[in-house]
Amino acid sequence: MSKRLAAIILSLLLVLAVTGEWLLPSLLSQAVSHGLMDVLNSSQVVARLERRPALLMLGGGFDTITLDAVQAKTDKLTFSELHAVLTDVRLDMEALVSRRAVVLQSVGTVDLSAVITAEELAAYLNQSVKGIKNAVVTITPEKVQVSSSFSIGGFASLAITLDGKIVGDGQKIKFVTERFLLNNNLVGNLGGAVLAEIPLVDLKKLPFNVGVRDIVMEHGKVTLHTDNRPR
Repeated sequence: MSKRLAAIILSLLLVLAVTGEWLLPSLLSQAVSHGLMDVLNSSQVVARLERRPALLMLGGGFDTITLDAVQAKTDKLTFSELHAVLTDVRLDMEALVSRRAVVLQSVGTVDLSAVITAEELAAYLNQSVKGIKNAVVTITPEKVQVSSSFSIGGFASLAITLDGKIVGDGQKIKFVTERFLLNNNLVGNLGGAVLAEIPLVDLKKLPFNVGVRDIVMEHGKVTLHTDNRPR
């Protein structure tokens, strides 16, 4: 092989390597973004894949996958925002390339946060809790308040107010009632028992196997912080 031919081949390899470092992450990030739209029931997902050198991505291993989704849905509850960082990830490349399906084969750490707005929580309660209609939700750092009409057997409707908090129990997220008002009158434990705990999210239904780390209530929203680290 002449020196000229060797130089041409080396130049081509360098061009391919440099192009791959830029093009391959972009192409695979688009494929993962598309696949996660079905997984997260969201119409807008942005994923960013990282691995150096990038050509090693073809083996299915990634140093980091960062994803952001809006209006992600699990069961009947919608997260207005969802952000996750996964490290030491291995994907099924055959499924990704052939079907644009995201199949996690293994993952090191997962840090995931999700935001529930007052409006989304109200929509969930109206849809999922028997008897509750026209719920209005107010969220502050101190409490979550639900004001609603409550239908009894389809023939009577009462005004109720629930004051409580969003809490986590392992992989379960729920609303726990602390004060129960019926027609603006405080009701004891017996009356409040019907709506004492309202299940919201089962984290087992997300594909990342995370548990609750912290729950932060702010004005107008609740942010769930979850990860897969040992408790």
